[in-house]
Amino acid sequence: MGRKEDSESKKKIDVEILQQALKIMKENDLVEFIYEQKDLKIGLKKATQAQLIQPNFINQTPSVAQPVAPETKPEKPKVDENLYIVKSPMVGTFYRAPSPDSPPFVNIGDVVDQGKTLCIIEAMKIMNEIKSEVKGVIKEILVENAQAVEFNQPMFIIEKK
Repeated sequence: MGRKEDSESKKKIDVEILQQALKIMKENDLVEFIYEQKDLKIGLKKATQAQLIQPNFINQTPSVAQPVAPETKPEKPKVDENLYIVKSPMVGTFYRAPSPDSPPFVNIGDVVDQGKTLCIIEAMKIMNEIKSEVKGVIKEILVENAQAVEFNQPMFIIEKK
């Protein structure tokens, strides 16, 4: 009898736990929340792309539990067409150099050619080199070394040449 009750409880996710987790995320401006209890693990992640493009949507961005419809993309701010924004192609950890004791791949003001390595993103213990898709000058580096990056998060601004 005890085993049947255990298997029944594993099939149902406590909605109250989910609501409490979402409340904690909202009140503390958390981007990610993981809840573990015995064999249950719940991971919630807030959609952040809209926050990066238009910060006034911060409190309106739904969590992953409530996905955003693809056709409701916020308008992109007007940017100089001569500027190219390098965005993260994956979720991972951003590294400016190949090792802690090596110099960074690029610095602000450096001229880069197409194909030049800009950084490394570590994802699932794999080091992924991110290369420039344009020739230009590094105008801004938007991410700190060893910082977590989200998919599509802007990392570099390059002035095209």
